[in-house]
Amino acid sequence: MAWLARAQDRAGGAGLAAGYSYKRGWLPPYPETTGYAIPTFLAWARASGSGEAVDRARRMGAWELEIQRPEGGVPGGMGVGDEPVVFNTGQVLLGWLALHRATGEARWLEAAVRAGDWLAGVQEADGRWERYTYRGVPHAYHTRVAWALLELEARAELGRHGPAAARQVAWALTAARPNGWLEHMAFHPDEAAFTHTVAYTYRGLLEAAPHLSGDLGRRAGAVAERAALHLLRRFELGKTHPEGLPVYPSATLDERWRGGDGYSCLTGNVQIALIWMRLYARQGDGRYLNAALKAVDQVKARQALGTGNADVRGAVPGSHPVWGYYLRLAFPNWAAKFFADALILQEELMGQLEAGR
Repeated sequence: MAWLARAQDRAGGAGLAAGYSYKRGWLPPYPETTGYAIPTFLAWARASGSGEAVDRARRMGAWELEIQRPEGGVPGGMGVGDEPVVFNTGQVLLGWLALHRATGEARWLEAAVRAGDWLAGVQEADGRWERYTYRGVPHAYHTRVAWALLELEARAELGRHGPAAARQVAWALTAARPNGWLEHMAFHPDEAAFTHTVAYTYRGLLEAAPHLSGDLGRRAGAVAERAALHLLRRFELGKTHPEGLPVYPSATLDERWRGGDGYSCLTGNVQIALIWMRLYARQGDGRYLNAALKAVDQVKARQALGTGNADVRGAVPGSHPVWGYYLRLAFPNWAAKFFADALILQEELMGQLEAGR
């Protein structure tokens, strides 16, 4: 959390710097990841009693208010551009909703409703988003946007955001294979899917499922669980010795859950650990917690703690080794965000086990 706070300070005390690069130094502020870092700071405030963390979350939320477009969307990309982007808007929506839950201040919900109305307004009839998207193509990982819209529906109860979310989830599930794999999880159809976007997709389904009624909710949860089990088996079987620890997973995966990269995407690894922990919390299946703890320990071993560079100390690299293709030679703020989420949830779950609950 100290490094994430430093990223905020380096961005002028409002939005979070997108990260730190050995080539470019501190990167510009990033609306998308600033948005979904807000719940992380609020979770840390609850866990630690830190009033500073709440203040930082408020400042991040206020910065997002300043850059919200008149039509309700939030700009995409590092820095502050003009064109709103669907995924970025959904992630900021999660942040504003977290602030509204924590503070009760109307401004956060009002901004969230404007964002939700824009998202519903630019959606295609079949549920996908194709306009205002990264690289101009639809993405299955927009399930994280559907999750945000369902949270908004539960809070504002306006009757127009939940149906939009349901349409996106239904569209994503039309491409589900029997093994749980979904099409359109990569940044582009011609590329392999990083574990980062794979985890985005299934976390969105997992969190959306309880909000969805009937068969759609059941299918969303079942597909997410099927994928989580495949990921777990691949991870646990990825050992050089039967009694050893799993090796670092491949950075990308194909439709048979196989990967052949010589490097690992640490961001995706810890996001998958979060999915496993969320499933353990719901179902009590110890396999999920066991795998999650190992995956978190792997990422923990790569956190930059021994460096004399204060701008790096505490950060998590995008790849392992750090020169891997995903965010090469860089420390993205979202890697630290998901790592912090995993550590906070791990402490909560282990505390419950130790208390005998």
